[in-house]
Amino acid sequence: MTRDSERRLHIKLLGGFRLDCDDVQVHLVPGLRRLLALLALRESPITRAVAASLLWPEATSRRAAACLRSSLWRLGKPSATLVELVDDTLRLGGNVHVDFWRASELIAAPDTSTTVLSLLKADLLPGWQQPWVQAEQEWWWQVRLRALESLSERFRSNGDFHRAHEAALAAVRSDPLRESAHRTLVELHLADGNPAQAVRQYTDYRNQLRAELGLEPSQRIHDLVRPLLRGTR
Repeated sequence: MTRDSERRLHIKLLGGFRLDCDDVQVHLVPGLRRLLALLALRESPITRAVAASLLWPEATSRRAAACLRSSLWRLGKPSATLVELVDDTLRLGGNVHVDFWRASELIAAPDTSTTVLSLLKADLLPGWQQPWVQAEQEWWWQVRLRALESLSERFRSNGDFHRAHEAALAAVRSDPLRESAHRTLVELHLADGNPAQAVRQYTDYRNQLRAELGLEPSQRIHDLVRPLLRGTR
C-alpha cells in the first residue's frame, strides 16, 4: 500500500489547473482548486488569514476563515501530503511538484529541451481572473516572451531551425504586435533560404501594426527585407 509520503503529486498551472496523484487526475471542487493554485503560485508559506482573505474577498473575516477550514477538511486524502500547516501558515507538501516552478527553473538555465518549449508555450491558469492570479499571469507573460525569444536563438545556434521557428512563433502568438518576435521569424526565414516567407512575415506584421496602432515597423526589421522589397517602405 502506498504511503502518503510516497505519493507522486503534481499540480499543473500552465495551460489550466490540474492535480494528479500517482499519475491519476484528482477531481476537485472550485474552492479547492483555488486554494491549491494560490499555494502553488506563492511557493513560500502563507498565513491562514491571508489565504482566506484572498480566496474569499467578499466574505467577512470570520466567514472566510470558516470557508478555508471547510476546504482543508474537504481535501481528505491525500491532504496529509498536499498541504502542510506550520505555525498557522499553509504551504504545499514537500513532495508536491508544480509545473510552474519547473518552468521558472528551466528559464534560468540554458536549456534547449522540448520540455521547456512545451512549458513556455502555455498560458498561466488561462481564464482565471482573480487579482492574485492576474499579477502572476502578467509576470509569466512577460518572462515567457523573453524566454521564448532567447530559446529560439539557442535552437538556431544549435542548427535546430524547426524548434527555433516554433519558439519564435509561440512568442508571436502570445503577443502578435511584439516586433522582436516577428524580427526573429524574419531572420529565421532568411537564414533558412525562404526570402518570400520572410517578406510575408514582415508584411503581415506591418499591416497588423498599422491597422491596430497606426504605427510603422522599426527601421531595424525593415532593413532585413529592404533588398527584397520593390521600393516600398
